[in-house]
Amino acid sequence: MKAISRFASLLSAAVMLFASCGGPGAGTGTGGDELDPDGGITGNEELTLEVDKQIIQAGVDQARFTVKFGGKEIKDEVVIFNGQNEVVDLGADFVFSTEATGEYSFWANYKIYNSNKVTVTVVTTPVPQTPEDPQPSNTSFVRRVLLTKFTGEQCQYCPTATASLHKFFDEHELAPYVVKTEAHTFSSDDPAYFAGPFYGVQNFPSLSFDWHTITTNVDYNTLTELIADRYEAEEAMAGISVNSVAEEGSITFKVCVKAAQSGQYRVGAWLLEDNIKGNQKGAPAGEENAWYHIFNDCIRIADSKSGTSYAGLKLGTIEAGKTAEMMFAWNLAEDYPQSAGWKMENLKLCVFVSRPEGYSYIVNNVVTAPINGVTPFEYK
Repeated sequence: MKAISRFASLLSAAVMLFASCGGPGAGTGTGGDELDPDGGITGNEELTLEVDKQIIQAGVDQARFTVKFGGKEIKDEVVIFNGQNEVVDLGADFVFSTEATGEYSFWANYKIYNSNKVTVTVVTTPVPQTPEDPQPSNTSFVRRVLLTKFTGEQCQYCPTATASLHKFFDEHELAPYVVKTEAHTFSSDDPAYFAGPFYGVQNFPSLSFDWHTITTNVDYNTLTELIADRYEAEEAMAGISVNSVAEEGSITFKVCVKAAQSGQYRVGAWLLEDNIKGNQKGAPAGEENAWYHIFNDCIRIADSKSGTSYAGLKLGTIEAGKTAEMMFAWNLAEDYPQSAGWKMENLKLCVFVSRPEGYSYIVNNVVTAPINGVTPFEYK
């Protein structure tokens, strides 16, 4: 009875706070600490909410929350709310579990203080472990440029871009710092054809660099200049680690993004296939040019669409030195019937992170990863 009474009194206090402040997260606390719309405060005494698992399996895993005030853990007089500003009872230890998949948001209230919001994603499949960080205090990451080639087997002018890229990756010093992907969207009779919705490029070939610059000038000199410009434009503001498992026709993987600079981040994941044999129109003849007809780095799945952009799914704000996670689960047999022709031994992942620039999100870093295995953060 005492516990029920305490919970009811806390709820009453929270309701009174909302009534006096004009709504959730609005108003002024003791000493002039102003509450922002997301529940954070800007005073010296800060209330924070942390969670030990950002992704859990439905009906199996649990996420445990920790509430701190002024850096010290507290439990008494704490009320937990969900994303709809409804009180949720997570017990004395603040533990969350559910049978229903989806995204769940939470924030905490303590007296007149509201915390930040945290999100827990609930999925149906087992959750891969977060890759171990070999240098937890380091935020100096290797940076790579995401290069996307829009092409097609029946595009007679596309071999020019193919030749330029072949030369670049064969001899240029920046080759290790570029991840190439190919969007075969020219015609549906292409063995590497990407059937899903994607950017509506009208001119082939075209090259995109970090979704910052797109050009139809695909000669070697232009290619190398644009790559150098993008590579030197900024440092890596985030690092990426991946733990992936492919089994029984599904690919499940966890992506962990670690910020070097505080800010808004998005993450995207594409499935690529190598060694697709075709018959490239316009390619020079001769056995020595057989490589024109082998298509590598071809996009099969593009899981990065937010609104009309494919530059990544929202991770939210990440503080410098902190991490955020997102899990991807692709059931190839059920959701991608065309995958029957894909060769598992030729598949790999392309995972990238983007940041806002003006009204768009621009890719800041990218890695490739196997569909089975761990890819740790790569530091300088």
